[in-house]
Amino acid sequence: MDYFLPVDVNYNPDIPTPEQFFNQEMGEWHLTHDQILSYLHEIDRLSDRAVIQEYARSYENRPLIHMIFTSENNLKNLEQLKKLHNEFSEPGSEIVDKDVPLVVNLGYSVHGNESSAANSSVLTVYYLAAAQGKKIDKLLNNTIILVDPCLNPDGFTRHSTWANMHQSSVDMSNSGSRQFSEVWPGGRTNHYWFDLNRDYILLVHPESRGRVEKFHEWKPNVVTDHHEMGNTSSFFFQPGVPSRNNPLTPEKNFELTAEIAKYHAHFLDSIGSYYFSEENFDDYYIGKGSSYPDINGSIGILFEQAGFRGRIRETPSGNKKFAFAIRNQFNATLSTLASATNLKNDLLNMQKDFYKDALIQADKDPVKAYLFGDEQDREKTLKLAGFLKRHQIQVYPLIKQFSTDGIDYTPENSFAVRLKQKQYRLIKSFFETVTSFSDTTFYDVSTWTIPLAFDIPYASAGTKELAFISEQPIENLLEKSGEITGGISFYAYVFDWNEYSAPEAMYSLLNEGIYTKVASNKFTCNVKGQNKKFSYGAVLIPVAEQKLTEDKVYKIISEVAYQTGIDFYPVQSGLTQEGIDFGSNDFYKINKPEILMLVGKGVNSREAGELWHLFDIKYKIPVCLVDVNDLNVNILSEFNTVILPSGSYQTFNESDKEAIKAWVQKGNTLITFGEAARFSSSLGLGNVKFKPAADRDSTASGKFADSQSERAKNLIAGAIFNAEMDITHPLCYGYYRNNIAVFKTGTTVAESLKKPYAEPVQFTESPLLSGYASKQNIERIKGSPVVSINNTGRGTAICFYEDMNFRGYWLGTNKMIMNAVFFSGLM
Repeated sequence: MDYFLPVDVNYNPDIPTPEQFFNQEMGEWHLTHDQILSYLHEIDRLSDRAVIQEYARSYENRPLIHMIFTSENNLKNLEQLKKLHNEFSEPGSEIVDKDVPLVVNLGYSVHGNESSAANSSVLTVYYLAAAQGKKIDKLLNNTIILVDPCLNPDGFTRHSTWANMHQSSVDMSNSGSRQFSEVWPGGRTNHYWFDLNRDYILLVHPESRGRVEKFHEWKPNVVTDHHEMGNTSSFFFQPGVPSRNNPLTPEKNFELTAEIAKYHAHFLDSIGSYYFSEENFDDYYIGKGSSYPDINGSIGILFEQAGFRGRIRETPSGNKKFAFAIRNQFNATLSTLASATNLKNDLLNMQKDFYKDALIQADKDPVKAYLFGDEQDREKTLKLAGFLKRHQIQVYPLIKQFSTDGIDYTPENSFAVRLKQKQYRLIKSFFETVTSFSDTTFYDVSTWTIPLAFDIPYASAGTKELAFISEQPIENLLEKSGEITGGISFYAYVFDWNEYSAPEAMYSLLNEGIYTKVASNKFTCNVKGQNKKFSYGAVLIPVAEQKLTEDKVYKIISEVAYQTGIDFYPVQSGLTQEGIDFGSNDFYKINKPEILMLVGKGVNSREAGELWHLFDIKYKIPVCLVDVNDLNVNILSEFNTVILPSGSYQTFNESDKEAIKAWVQKGNTLITFGEAARFSSSLGLGNVKFKPAADRDSTASGKFADSQSERAKNLIAGAIFNAEMDITHPLCYGYYRNNIAVFKTGTTVAESLKKPYAEPVQFTESPLLSGYASKQNIERIKGSPVVSINNTGRGTAICFYEDMNFRGYWLGTNKMIMNAVFFSGLM
């Protein structure tokens, strides 16, 4: 332990060291999540400085916890001190800073296979529980410290199991060792293979939702985010690249980050470790663990330690031990705590000024509010309002209708966000579109406009329009409830396809044996004495054609309506007031989808996880995950839909390909994403071709020092593009507007097939909505297809060229995936 611990304090002998508790040296084996929690619970039992609070459960039901450290007296008054801390930063508060505790949040291993971080957390816990003397007393008297020992327990468990199961008793440092090369999908991501360090603003997953809720509950002044990078690197701490800071982050944040960096340098110098800053990494995208705090009045700090992934690993600078990485991470924790002690008042007042200045900036902004809402998809409108409230953004009701750009924002179906509130900067970040940048190199995406992601109409409003908005924010949002509007029908029921959860309702009905049909044309029918219009994709449930009794059908539909929030409309006659009648051949039977998705080596695990999560969590539709090496004719015969996430699929021989092609031609559906379209083309299912890459800028300097930034100019790290839809096409059922925002990463652009009805979604001639793309790439994207459809035999091959469920939050394009599953037989 002497290798790790500071010698300028004494340690309480009644508190067991990690080595005593685990009966092994730190870094000898990878600690598991269970081991870390068991140690923290033992410290909780023994220490009068600490208490454990659980804030979430992972998908695999593992606890996510904060171990909270402060002085014994502070611990007795924890809730009062939390309230005092929060009230201090309120605009207009006159509380004196010397009476207010600083709050520091220490977070480790959001990427599960960046294990030195979580392994170092037990050293942090021991130090804070056992250290004695004036130095630690001052820290604990003035600070509340939240230790989050493992931000991604599911991924961390995968990795620790892998690393330990391949570790020899004798040191093996060769990088070719299997220990250092995890099998697909690796331990970086969570249960559904998502990168949790991109989810802080998106809040798709329970880990992030719990974490962000606690963030706003405590409003920490400093948040650390401990990571690992490649094994050939050293150690990074922020500031990042100065030219790539987010312009909404106040300058004072950068100044204090630089001041804190001096402490990191001092501590790492003292143990002879090398490091760097102001390179490679940036805080432009605010959805990371080290950047979300910056847009919320805190200081977020990223640490990146060279990752060794085993007890010892060869590197260009010699063999490096896991223990060395753990020590560096722990020293970065110590340097953070030292800076917090010495910069307490500066940090407190920066947060106070952050919120005060937000109101001043809002007064200067000509935009005074944003309005949003969609009368055709009330569910997604409520999801957006709930999303904003999770980020402590106040949402307001409208008191009268406001119309602009041909869209009516009504009190029944719309909400507003006033800009004059503490979260002004975050609101701007969510609603603004940006196409001009001072630096065109991005560590992550260049835009994330939230209403475009939800495909919800929105508009900015000035001072005059504030009269349309209530002055009282909404306290509680009511979930949309579904029902049968009018009692039992002995003839038929109809429901719209426009609401977000309509596919969930459809699958639930099919799974219960309910016979359904989809309308390929519009109609108007009488519902409870009123004419109601239905559009393309409306679903008909003919009662007389069911194998179940009328009462059983009614009961099933009632339960589905309640569970999904979808409204069902009973009709008593097949004769419509306008459009197709219920006996028309323009109604097509819908078959229950039986879905297989290929996973494994060569498949993009991120996109595979997004699709798995979409079906499994959002729509509650089962998907069978089959390894690419295990696919055969017998397995194929059990399914009518196969999904291929983006990937190479090089494991299939010609016989395999012929079998897949024959399966499609029998009347089944193959859905591919991204690069998997090349595989579809190799089967003879269409002739997919991609455009050549953009040419290098001929006006570039040509200097080697500029080569990295010049290459970045033709990359698309993540931008939003406008696409035009044929809403009469089955792939676009449920959409009411002709345009939709599509998120694009990467520079792959498909050539048009130039076949009628084969490309129902295409990028427009002025495609860029928000984010960075070079002029050359914009030209390549103009008019290109987002998706193409090829019919072969009785089957269909559908190729999506973009990520239609990007990071699980791009809800606007989700329904196209569902339409491909349910309605491919119509295409």
